[in-house]
Amino acid sequence: MKLKAKTGDLILAAVSVIVGIVILVLVKVQDLPMIKRSMMGPGFFPTICGIAIIFFGALLFVETFAASKKAKTDETVKAEQETKILNPRELKNLLCFLLLGVFVLMVSKYLGMLICLCLSVIVYLIFQGKEKWWKAIIVGIAMTGILYLIFVVFLKVPIPKGPLGF
Repeated sequence: MKLKAKTGDLILAAVSVIVGIVILVLVKVQDLPMIKRSMMGPGFFPTICGIAIIFFGALLFVETFAASKKAKTDETVKAEQETKILNPRELKNLLCFLLLGVFVLMVSKYLGMLICLCLSVIVYLIFQGKEKWWKAIIVGIAMTGILYLIFVVFLKVPIPKGPLGF
């Protein structure tokens, strides 16, 4: 498959804008409040993320069209846009992230969100990052602790809890 950088950027920009809109629609359909009891509600984070995804998708459109205009006069920009972007290593990385994301979504109800994220980080670092198992475990546990402090303790965001209470 010969997918060039320019085409890939345009596809990514379009998908980003569509995904951002879908997130905002889902927040609205589910009637998730932005603010609840003078605190951030369950709709706050997805709304901010949806807006950011739309914004950066639109910026990518603008950047791609500006680069296309510049490519007419600059050979290096033209060569950059004509390069192939499908790389087997990147596709493997994408597949790994998708599988781990599905794992977190499907299992967090039973194990807890933070436990699932910890396990995902450990698995990713071992298989994709080629890190030693002990290093991956330390990073996974540290990341889980930081997320717990930020979201549960400081922001008081309700997250799916597992049998261990987090």
